[in-house]
Amino acid sequence: MLPIVIRPAPDTSFALMDGRPVLFSEKNQKLYELDQAGAYIWCKLLEREAIGAIFDGLAGSGIERSEARQFVRRALHQWLDLSLVDVDWDLSADFTLQTRLGGHLILIQASSKQLLERVAPLFCDAGRGTGQRDVLIEIMAFDDQILFRVNKTWIRRCDIDGVAPAIRAYLTERVIRQGQPNFALHAASLVSNRKGLLLCGEPGAGKSTLTLHLTDAGFQYGGDDIVLVAPDGRAEGISFTPTVKPGSRELISRLRSDLDDAAVHRRPDGVRVQYLPVAHVHNGSFSIERIIFLNRVEGAPAALTALGQIESMGRVIDGSFASNGKLSRPAFVALKQTLERAKSFELTYSDAVQARPLLVDLCHVRP
Repeated sequence: MLPIVIRPAPDTSFALMDGRPVLFSEKNQKLYELDQAGAYIWCKLLEREAIGAIFDGLAGSGIERSEARQFVRRALHQWLDLSLVDVDWDLSADFTLQTRLGGHLILIQASSKQLLERVAPLFCDAGRGTGQRDVLIEIMAFDDQILFRVNKTWIRRCDIDGVAPAIRAYLTERVIRQGQPNFALHAASLVSNRKGLLLCGEPGAGKSTLTLHLTDAGFQYGGDDIVLVAPDGRAEGISFTPTVKPGSRELISRLRSDLDDAAVHRRPDGVRVQYLPVAHVHNGSFSIERIIFLNRVEGAPAALTALGQIESMGRVIDGSFASNGKLSRPAFVALKQTLERAKSFELTYSDAVQARPLLVDLCHVRP
């Protein structure tokens, strides 16, 4: 394990008040009272004591060594989550990957090959490299936890099963937040003959399952969750690999024999997911030609119903979001121009296998 240095955060102060040890966090604007073991650990961090030496010191005071380790672990984990301590480390370039998302160049460095392999399945186009980047994510194993930071400043703690979903969530939010004047839609995106197809729907509508069926039918993959739309109406998917959730696993396993080989990850909400690679990925922007609103109804035959611009506009607005929580006037104008060019439909369906040929015919895809 590479050495990690843990030190009190610059904006956190230690004091005695009424004879009791407390911490004040300027960032959080809160006081935190410490017990005697916590005060001992904090003071040793102030003295730049190594973690192992802190274990020994607690054990020397009459506490069992295993119990001393637990005291220190709990304290450090809590302080990390509250941003009361800073963590520093130096990683070599031995385990790195580089990729692009929404126009951002992302470089990921890990402390081990195993750790890099846990996050690599997130990305459609991941290669080795250390070029000029917009975002640097560093991932480090610490005790039984994983720490990652962004551009040397931001720290997040999770277990190894949760590191890939945590990084995906962070990068998605960052790309959306910094993507102005673009706005974002909850939609999967596919491309055929340089023209785009958007699949819009709430979680559970079947976007990822249908997307995998359509890539199998000859579409290029753009993304399975978020699309960025520029003021000129051109779109670009955030091209993380498709996410397979428990409810769609059985359906997708009929299409993809490699699903059993994909690692299982756990999202912050506890849902276990897998990430599947795709062969044909569209890089860059595309014009939107078809917008499909998914209406999944148990037992319903697959059918397409054409929608007018007003109906489509209302549905798109409901599924769009911006970093400030509001759809701007320029974004509305871009949407209007997009809907004047694109054709919109509602797809009522139960089974992606039945829906697939309808969308292939609609977009005139030739494998």
